Amino acid sequence: MRLRAFRLALVLLLFVGIMLQAAEGNAYWQRVMGGFVNPVEVYEYTYEYQGPELELTAKVPQLIGGFDLVWQEAFNLGLRQRLEDYVAEMKSVAAQAWELYDEEYRPYPYEGIMDFEVKLNQGGLLSIAIVNYSYTGGAHGMTTYDYINLDLTTGKAIGFYELFDTDAELERVIALINERIAEEEWFFIDSFTFDHFHEEQGFYLQDAEAVVCFGLYELAPYVAGVQEFKITPPEGSLD
Repeated sequence: MRLRAFRLALVLLLFVGIMLQAAEGNAYWQRVMGGFVNPVEVYEYTYEYQGPELELTAKVPQLIGGFDLVWQEAFNLGLRQRLEDYVAEMKSVAAQAWELYDEEYRPYPYEGIMDFEVKLNQGGLLSIAIVNYSYTGGAHGMTTYDYINLDLTTGKAIGFYELFDTDAELERVIALINERIAEEEWFFIDSFTFDHFHEEQGFYLQDAEAVVCFGLYELAPYVAGVQEFKITPPEGSLD
């Protein structure tokens, strides 16, 4: 009991320290570059299914060690529900296709994979990339990514336009993307503009930088893969 109380007190002190930093006006960039490791840990919740019509492996992140246990459980439950929805959809699609064809012409088993990678877990910030791969026939499967960026001191998601919160910052991102477009021949566009950003633009935080992401076919053909652009911190971020 005493050990549990000590651990809870330690977690509380760590989170209070992060909150005081935030109250002093530290920007997200400062916390990405210089923050200490969070007390929150990420583990995986796994589901597997194998049948003649579908082979599926799915993992979603779950948090432990957070100070706000109510928020933490709601977050974990939401991702488990997302996994259940994904499994139900894949099973339904595979079953319909299996029944559509005669036994002799049935397609190979459909395949579904959901996995994730923790990109950053420090400074009161948590960044996770979730990948979904689905094969439902044809020449190749499709891969999509979703990105979770959280401020653990508030429990709120960090949006792209909160990290890049000025026109000057957005122009800096655009310039770096256009440098890559000028170097490579596979892009669909000659130049990147403000209009190419999404309302919920994908990105993740990692290794003292942000990585801005675009899915398959958005800026380049399938063979070029998901397009990622590393954005270094703005000058003066640690001043």
